[in-house]
Amino acid sequence: MRELKIFIIVVILTGVTYWGIEPYAHNVMHPHVGAADYDFGAEDINQAKSVVEARQKAFDATKTLNDEKKVAGAQKDLEEAQKTLEDYTAFWNDIKAINLAKGDATKGAETFANAGCAGCHGVEAAGMPTAMSAAELSEAYGVVPPDLSSAGAIYDEHFLAALIKDPTKALKLTHKFNDEHPYPMPPFFGAGGEDPNAEIADIVAYLKSIAPKEVSDEQVFRDACQRCHDMKYENKYTLTNRVNLAAYMGSNPPDLSMMIRSKGDDYLHKFINDTQKMLPGTSMPRVGLNKASEDEVVAYMAKAGDAKKAERESLGINAMIYFLIFGIFGWLWKRKVWSELH
Repeated sequence: MRELKIFIIVVILTGVTYWGIEPYAHNVMHPHVGAADYDFGAEDINQAKSVVEARQKAFDATKTLNDEKKVAGAQKDLEEAQKTLEDYTAFWNDIKAINLAKGDATKGAETFANAGCAGCHGVEAAGMPTAMSAAELSEAYGVVPPDLSSAGAIYDEHFLAALIKDPTKALKLTHKFNDEHPYPMPPFFGAGGEDPNAEIADIVAYLKSIAPKEVSDEQVFRDACQRCHDMKYENKYTLTNRVNLAAYMGSNPPDLSMMIRSKGDDYLHKFINDTQKMLPGTSMPRVGLNKASEDEVVAYMAKAGDAKKAERESLGINAMIYFLIFGIFGWLWKRKVWSELH
């Protein structure tokens, strides 16, 4: 009976820790964020609104402290958040005004050439390799610009339009790049046509027209992630010179081999979808993948970093069954021994 009481106490304490303390601690350390949203405009505006609300609360709380310096700082933070909300609302309203359905792929090919896009980007699918080597591109831009052969298949079309129009806003890097320190890819103001928005729609149509119908998970990873990240478990290494990359990003981006196990697929989906929502201030840009391509990237990371997941989980269950049976036999043996002694 004494052992049973001890067992019950251990079970209760374990349950309180596992279902009570641990979830609470996780909630404090990692506040809940919304699910990945592939309507990037709505995502950015909602995220900006949440920042405004948080900073408004902080400002209101600071006013009760009667500390002018803190009040001024909180007010400045609030004004910056309000300005960001206004900027993103206006920006995505402009993107919504672009009629992507009317994009002309033939005109888009001409605009792509006239706008100088091929000066930085290769398009192997159209027989246009990059004009410079990876080393030269790394030195010039800090990171190797992507080949755009699969861009029309793996990226959301509205994200592509936003990226062409204003890369810094589309990638959510306005905290890192500005007029004094501009992003390597300039905004698109037109390539000689009457309507820059129509030209953007044409370029998007062109990228979609040359993109393959199907892209493997490995290729999506290469095109979307490998310019900055290693996947050493798969013998894949960043395409960019590490010295240039560290200077561009602030530090060398991590190897992603074990990221699926350290972060989990839910976190990775949210992070890839909106890096700033999960890690405010990070220098990693939004990726802009559509849902299908994002699923492929996470699946590839799981395949590379946690290939034994099913085996590992089944082993855990088998181990628990083993210890349960072992415990029962141990208890029966103890009863037999003590019954003979008494």
